[in-house]
Amino acid sequence: MFERLTRGGRQVIPGFFLMLSLVAATACTTTPSAVPLVPSYDSKDAAVVAFLQALAARDAETLSQQVVNETEFLKHIWPALPASRPDVGMPADRAWAEQAQRNATFLAQTLAQHGGRRYELVAASFGGAATTYGRFTIHPEATLDVRDAGGVREVRLFGSMIESGGRWKIYSFVVD
Repeated sequence: MFERLTRGGRQVIPGFFLMLSLVAATACTTTPSAVPLVPSYDSKDAAVVAFLQALAARDAETLSQQVVNETEFLKHIWPALPASRPDVGMPADRAWAEQAQRNATFLAQTLAQHGGRRYELVAASFGGAATTYGRFTIHPEATLDVRDAGGVREVRLFGSMIESGGRWKIYSFVVD
């Protein structure tokens, strides 16, 4: 099948096969990589603070970047979700279109009700149990304790967060 190359009586393994062997060995020993989330933050609190700053500035463009985008969803998230199984029959593009529309609606409502308010994060917590899907975890029912001129209060400004490889981002603006 394969001829062995020799030089001066020594066996020489072509560089391609050596490289292929190294790649295969590395692939077998590495852990799955994190979902590339952009922007992402090193803690849930850092992600929430960035969101609150953009909300105070009424910066709709920055706010819209704080949630999972189409590429992240379709390429990395959707394939790991149970709803993506063929027997469910939900096309990825339809799932994204529905999520994007609901995100836009809830973001508009949040901006109308809370835009321009300067909230200081006291604590961020989740009301539901976190669920891990391979390379990422979804933390549902985000609740924020914030301080404003009236004192500390509890608000629900977005629905859930995603964590992958120690990085955080808002998964959905939808507050159910």
